[in-house]
Amino acid sequence: MTLDLTALSILALWSVAINHTPAIARVFRSNVAWGMGNRETSPDVPLWVERADRAQRNHHDNLAAIATIILIAQITGKADSIVGIASVVIAIGRILHSLTYILGIIGLRSLMYFIALGALLVIVWRLFT
Repeated sequence: MTLDLTALSILALWSVAINHTPAIARVFRSNVAWGMGNRETSPDVPLWVERADRAQRNHHDNLAAIATIILIAQITGKADSIVGIASVVIAIGRILHSLTYILGIIGLRSLMYFIALGALLVIVWRLFT
């Protein structure tokens, strides 16, 4: 598997972790019955759980565009070593973005977002060169 597809696979797997983090935290704050029920009420949770919800949404909002660009590079034969490195930077940046979002580290969170965005723009640039 190529480096860019490996990075994309890691981001897809990260979705599983980031999906379950807020729900598992809420189960620990309430009980398993809440987790298996309709969840019509929500237990009081620490602020980091609310940030985990937002980090999850942010990850999913960005994943489709990232996957599309990386897959276009693959399909068009433009996936080279630069695209591979940029894809790894995106994966690392997006995972660190999620973690710093959950931890509430604002400046570093924004930096990771822009690093990943910059790497995505590198791949777009490679598509047109």
